[in-house]
Amino acid sequence: MKDIFTDMQAKIGCQYISDLTYHKRAVWLEMKRLCLSAYPKKQLEDFSRYVFDVPYTVIQEALQKKDIMSHKRKVCAD
Repeated sequence: MKDIFTDMQAKIGCQYISDLTYHKRAVWLEMKRLCLSAYPKKQLEDFSRYVFDVPYTVIQEALQKKDIMSHKRKVCAD
């Protein structure tokens, strides 16, 4: 079974899982790249609360809105 804690630790390059909370931006960017459906829902909930201190539903909503926000940024930048 895949483990998002250890996978993210390796991707971010943290020595300890507890360091992930200090690298929220890097974790967020990696979460946008990962196939989150490969991880158990309970584990995603635990990870989201541990790193970001929010329920996973908040993360899901933000990830769904990312395409809209990216489009808005492009429009604003032009």
